[in-house]
Parts: sequence; C-alpha cells; structure tokens
Amino acid sequence: MKRILLFSGILIFLVGLFLIKVFSDKKRRTQEMIANVNPAVPVEVRVVGDTSVQFSCTTVGTIKANESVEIVSEINRKVISIFMKEGSFVKKGQLLFKLDDADIIARIRKLTVEANLAAANESREKALLSKGGISRERYDEVANRLNTLNAEIEVLKVDLSKTEICAPFSGKIGLRSVSEGSLVHPNTVLASLQDVSRVKIDFAVPERYANDLRTGATIMFTTDYSPEKFFAVVEAIEPAVDLKTRTIGLRAFSDNKTGKLVPGASVKVELQIKDLGKNIFIPTSSLMPSIKGYTVFIVKSGKAKLMAVKTGLRTRESVQITEGLSIGDTLITTNLLRVKQDAGLKIVKLN
Repeated sequence: MKRILLFSGILIFLVGLFLIKVFSDKKRRTQEMIANVNPAVPVEVRVVGDTSVQFSCTTVGTIKANESVEIVSEINRKVISIFMKEGSFVKKGQLLFKLDDADIIARIRKLTVEANLAAANESREKALLSKGGISRERYDEVANRLNTLNAEIEVLKVDLSKTEICAPFSGKIGLRSVSEGSLVHPNTVLASLQDVSRVKIDFAVPERYANDLRTGATIMFTTDYSPEKFFAVVEAIEPAVDLKTRTIGLRAFSDNKTGKLVPGASVKVELQIKDLGKNIFIPTSSLMPSIKGYTVFIVKSGKAKLMAVKTGLRTRESVQITEGLSIGDTLITTNLLRVKQDAGLKIVKLN
C-alpha cells in the first residue's frame, strides 16, 4: 500500500513538472512572437536643457572706399604738367595737375598796372576833394574805377587757382586718363582718388529685423579672394525701408591699414541679431509637422510619447520651443518614421 502511495506521489510530481514546463514554453513563445511583431526601435536621443543661441543674419554686401572722388578740371585748359605717379599715395593738398595759365597771368599783370595808375589817381583826387578842388561825383568815378580793376584782378586770381588741381584728401591715386598737352574740359575725368585707410561695408537686411538693429554692433565678413575673416562696426542705419527690396540699409566701417580690402569687391556679411540665453532649442530634424501644428517624440518609461509643441525663432539647424517641452526631457532625434506612440525603444546613442 505504501509503495502504491509513493508511486502515485512521484507520478503527480512528474506530471506537475511537465505542465509547468509546457506553460513556461508557451509563455516564452508568446513573448517572442510579440517581440517579433513589435520589436524595439533603435533611436538616438538628446536631453533637453538650457541653450544659449546667437541669432544671426547672413547677407551680401559691397566694399567701398572711405572717401572716393573723380579728379576733374573746373575750366577748359591744356595740361602742361603732371606731378602724380599712378597708383601712388598722395597727401591732402598735393599738386597733381598743372593747367596752362599764361593768358591769365598776362591779364593779371595788365590789370595790376592799370590798378596802380588808378590808385595814384584816386589818391590825388581825394586830396583835391578835401580842399574843394573837385566835385564829389568826380571823385566817386575815380574810386569806382580803382575798385573795378581790383575786383577783376581777384576774379582772375580765382581762375588762376583753378589751373592747379590738388588732392582734396590723402589717399591712393588711380590711373590717369590724360597726358601733357591734353585739352581738358569740366567733364573730363583726369584720375580717381580713394582713401582706403579704412573702408565702408554697405549691406542690407530684411525689414523683419528692423527692431533688432543698432549702431555699434560688430559684423563679421569674408571675401571671395581671401579665406581670412574680417570685422567691422555698424555706424549708420537707414531710417526707412527700401520700398523696392523691402530691406534696410546699413553701413559698417573696417580698418584697412594692411590694404587687404579692395573697394568694389563683394563680401558675405554675418550680423548677430539676437543673443538668446536660457531657452529650449532642439534640432529642426526632430520636429514633425501635424494638422494642429508641430509634435515631437520623447522617452517616458522606455516608451515613445508624442508631445505637441509650439515653436519660436529658428536658426540654420535649431528651432526654439516655447511650449510642450521641459528641461530634462529626453527627446528622440532619429528614426522618427518608425517610432509610434507607446512603441518600445532601444537607445543606441545619447547626444
């Protein structure tokens, strides 16, 4: 009897082990099937934090000389001497061209002789007038003759000064377009003069930045002919928007003592518009458009959660989030097309 009971107990124990194994295998197979149907999505994530972003605007500008002028004659004359060397530096007031002045000098000499005689006559007539020897009318005629001659001499001296063409400011002279013996007119350009010790950077930005522009701001610019970065300070801003281009003009000045900046060249300008600190910025690629706005995926308890967000300013690679995310949230940045609500995740990289 005891043997029968012992055998029955062993049999029941073995049956129990068999059933446990069967149910365990079934549960494992079920879990594997579920895992095969909804496998964990490999993603890269980023922890949301405070971000300081400099919001900048990139545009195209032009280099201009600090001062620039075309040297011309004010009168019709023949060039008799040239005192400049093309491409050289000249000082303010330096004589550049001398025009023919022979006839003007001759006329001044002639009138000077007549004025000296008129001055002697005026002196004698004045003495006679004081003694009552002549009428006041007679003296006025002699005095007027003297004043007229002196005025004509002054006019000729002005014309004589125009025969000497001097540099209006210090700078670099360009190529001359006339030679000795050339007959020049008031519209004839003799040469160009430019002050390039410092240069102007003229550029324009869209009107939406109107409230963010200020004088004293520093810009960075580059040229096509040099990899070097240059800097300039904004000194003037147009008070009105250009109606044709809907832009606002700015002018910045840059030191050019090295002569590396060439007037007329185009430049690529970068202007810092705003410096935003303690803001949430996320990669633009992690933002998904929807019917109601924009959404992002974050990680909660190892699963994907869809969050609606509101955006603000944008940079080239980032966008500001004003609502929907908090500092410390874990943002999904890759594989967004495969991620679904409550999907299991496999984090392969933390940025």
